Amino acid sequence: MVQHRRLIEKITDPAYAEALGSASIEHLRAMRAECREGENELSFERRLCQARIDILTAELERRSGTDGEDLVQRLQRGEILGEGSPSEDRGDSALPERAPDFSIPRNADVPRRRVEEIVGEQTLTRLPQLHAEEIKATVKSLAEHERQVSERRRLVHDVVDRLQAEIVRRYTSGEADPTSALD
Repeated sequence: MVQHRRLIEKITDPAYAEALGSASIEHLRAMRAECREGENELSFERRLCQARIDILTAELERRSGTDGEDLVQRLQRGEILGEGSPSEDRGDSALPERAPDFSIPRNADVPRRRVEEIVGEQTLTRLPQLHAEEIKATVKSLAEHERQVSERRRLVHDVVDRLQAEIVRRYTSGEADPTSALD
């Protein structure tokens, strides 16, 4: 058996969801809980990327004259990292398929360290001294990392969908009692 360093690696390994039909309902529920934990970690990492992208983009806008106001004042008013921030997905789309989980994962240090490898707090504190090209390159790196995290998150969602389909199949076929989940 392959040893995985991270829960995400375990979940996205094709072997993880191979034998769903022969797994017990309890095991399926435990796998679903693991997937929720992994998805929460990835969502947290993605939000960290998006927050830093928003801050860096706001600094570039300030420098270009688009918004000459102080970055800290805009942060305090919620113009950055608040509703309507640049990376926040807006629009007239339907509700998301899954309710977002905004809790901090149990192992928050792992995704935090990965994002800080791209841009840490020290970089953010000296933001006014950075050259615009360095900021743009950092935004590009963060956007690429966020894209990779989103792809892994989609893989986790695929596993959750397969697990959920198997659980529902068992409930509707009578193979499993849905009330047992309430215990």
